[in-house]
Amino acid sequence: MTRLRILATAALAFALVAGTTGCAQVSEVLNPSTGDELVGTTWSGTDSDGDDWGFEFQEGGGVGLTFNDGVYDDASDVWKVENGVIVIGIAFESGVATLTGPYTRDTTSIDLEGEQGEFTWTVTIEKD
Repeated sequence: MTRLRILATAALAFALVAGTTGCAQVSEVLNPSTGDELVGTTWSGTDSDGDDWGFEFQEGGGVGLTFNDGVYDDASDVWKVENGVIVIGIAFESGVATLTGPYTRDTTSIDLEGEQGEFTWTVTIEKD
């Protein structure tokens, strides 16, 4: 009888964990984030080329940027979240860099793929 209770308890615990994880995923599908929770947060990471990135997500879709040793806050630097994808556009003198990746609310890390002309890179940014 005790063995049966232990197995039943373990099965119930597994079902609860699997069930609540599924609910979070269903919530994102039925009510995807608009990214509003990103406003006022900062994120940073080092890309596959060794460059350091930092983003401050601002209200209205603006983004403050730290890139290597420089700090920039240009009105043409923008971000948005749509259908579970975040897109960040940064205007460099050499052209616009676009970073895209999957996004769900309450995440603490975002995997981005960057592209500027013929150049590509990856960067994982984490919430500071």
